Amino acid sequence: MRMTPRVAAIRIEESWDIPGLRVRCAARLTRPLSAGEARRLEEALGFRVSGDLVTYFCRPEDSEEFAGRLAVELGRAAATGPGSGPAWRRRSRGFSPNRL
Repeated sequence: MRMTPRVAAIRIEESWDIPGLRVRCAARLTRPLSAGEARRLEEALGFRVSGDLVTYFCRPEDSEEFAGRLAVELGRAAATGPGSGPAWRRRSRGFSPNRL
């Protein structure tokens, strides 16, 4: 069983594309993500993943909120395993509240 990746450090840089309005955040993870984990993370909120580095752009005042979202999405991506979709979707197929 692989350990859930965690954020080891985040570097916040001013974006030269839109100075003052956006920052570029680069989060170093405790381990590289698998292809499936990276895909899920990129689909979730538009994070860009390269091995153990995740980058994203946000407003300076939203940087802590995005760091929190990243931590949550890392847990979700690792929890879904090697399947193609989120775990809750795979488990809920065929569920009927009348069958208990």
